Amino acid sequence: MEQKRYLQELNYHLRRLPKSVREDIIEMYQDQFKIAELEGQPVQDVILTLGRPKAVAEKELALHADQIDKEQEQPDAMNRSRTKTNIPVLIMLIIFNLIFVLGPAVAVAGVIFSFWIIAMVLMATPLFALWGDVLFSLPEAFFILMLFGLGTLLFVAMHYVAKFISWLTRGYFKTMNRFVRGVM
Repeated sequence: MEQKRYLQELNYHLRRLPKSVREDIIEMYQDQFKIAELEGQPVQDVILTLGRPKAVAEKELALHADQIDKEQEQPDAMNRSRTKTNIPVLIMLIIFNLIFVLGPAVAVAGVIFSFWIIAMVLMATPLFALWGDVLFSLPEAFFILMLFGLGTLLFVAMHYVAKFISWLTRGYFKTMNRFVRGVM
């Protein structure tokens, strides 16, 4: 790491401090680099002596905790107050979901599960045929291969259906979360 990069990272991690304090700290570390350069010490040794920029910034932030910008902390407080849970809306959504959403969701999950089972059984038909010695008769072999192909296609289709249902469910829960928090 170069001196310039080190000081840029340090400046980034000190961004919560007022500009004047931050410039004083950066200048102090620039002076340390200049002193080391006059003594013939390599830049890498100075960086190793000082430590990681983030650790140095944490130490400086702790020393100057009373000077941290108050303006930057106010939006966080506003966000926290804005995202409080609305209990009556939460209760109404729970009741709504139990009455209108849970039944169809369980039915859809059951249908998806049954199609997964059907796909696996169709893909296993060559094994069943091998077990019954039907695989070696020519007309039935084509039918068995057709069932295997159909099972493979159904398996792939169910994979994409399951991904879509998962995406839809996550979106529904995110929307309900925003609704309860009043962010909508």
